[in-house]
Amino acid sequence: MNHLKSMTGFAAISKEYNGAEVTCEIRSVNSRYLEISLRLPRIITDLEGQFKDIIRQKITRGKIMGSINFNSVNSEIQNLKIQPELIKFYKQLLEQIRQEAEIEEKLKLDHLLFFKDVISFEEQQTVDEKLMQFMLELMDETLDNLNNMRLQEGQYLRADLDQRIQNIADVTEKIQLLGKNNARAEYERLFNRIQTLIGEEKLDQNRMEQELALIADKVDITEEVVRMKSHLELFREDLVSGSPVGKKLNFILQEMNRETNTMSNKATIIEISHLVVQLKEEIEKIREQVQNIE
Repeated sequence: MNHLKSMTGFAAISKEYNGAEVTCEIRSVNSRYLEISLRLPRIITDLEGQFKDIIRQKITRGKIMGSINFNSVNSEIQNLKIQPELIKFYKQLLEQIRQEAEIEEKLKLDHLLFFKDVISFEEQQTVDEKLMQFMLELMDETLDNLNNMRLQEGQYLRADLDQRIQNIADVTEKIQLLGKNNARAEYERLFNRIQTLIGEEKLDQNRMEQELALIADKVDITEEVVRMKSHLELFREDLVSGSPVGKKLNFILQEMNRETNTMSNKATIIEISHLVVQLKEEIEKIREQVQNIE
């Protein structure tokens, strides 16, 4: 049996490579489609296409935001470099400010370090086979952790959806039982109304009963109940099949909502109207949950 996956999750893995701590973080949130956004150091931007291919193999839906960072300067990957031209420029600027403001204090190193860009990281411009393999494996492992979290969240969603679908099934059964009297109630209501308006002695009894029967038949909710049960069965089957299924579940919910609206319009018994409200509430709660399913 496949499992449902939530579209929300987060995973982060840090590993050491040649003295540098390399961290891969991936976050996923709801989206109608698969959207991938990556922030990468310049040294590995050429791997972006391969990273996205790995993501597409493991995830079918959701907004995926990933980043990779090297958190050490003492490595072969990146080195600390000063910017001589900027340092000269800032020194002249500070000297000019000191003179204009008539400040006697001498210029110190601390004053120059206030400008963050006087020191920068200079990254190597090539990626060897070893680093490439390391990065691809790190991305793959982080994605596996992300999917494990999405699967865990998916199981919570599955349990909640199972209960709510059963609630809808139970309410539908109650509506079906009451629905047997729905058409009869409408017929009697209309008949009594007409009698009151024009008097029993003026009625063509047979013709009037035929017309009222046709009208009452229009409030019969049998077909809506049958279709609702069919939608419930299909919804359950798709839950069992597992992700990716979120879009299909959304479509089924639209159909269920349509049947519910029709029942509401046809209801002539107040008890049915109350039960239909319960159906709508459960369907809306399910719809909110389904938005989070891959």
